[in-house]
Amino acid sequence: MTRRQQIIEILETQKSTAQHLANTFETTLNDILEDLEHIEKSIKPRKLKIIPAYCKSCNFVFKERSKVIKPSNCPRSRSEWVEVQTFWVE
Repeated sequence: MTRRQQIIEILETQKSTAQHLANTFETTLNDILEDLEHIEKSIKPRKLKIIPAYCKSCNFVFKERSKVIKPSNCPRSRSEWVEVQTFWVE
């Protein structure tokens, strides 16, 4: 079974962050982000759902963000205290 298939199985049963997946598979965050982008396109008609990243300082939610990578800072408060997005398959 490929890593992408294993990621899909994990995300079907629980929500996870990209960093958690990278730690689980002992690979880089960039590899996991590439996998998630591919998974998003390949699992149709199911969907890769995302709880968007948000700023812990001012509660700004990155709703319109289409990229799966973590934002570096908040556009409103310029804080770098950003909670990463969470993924799951539905």
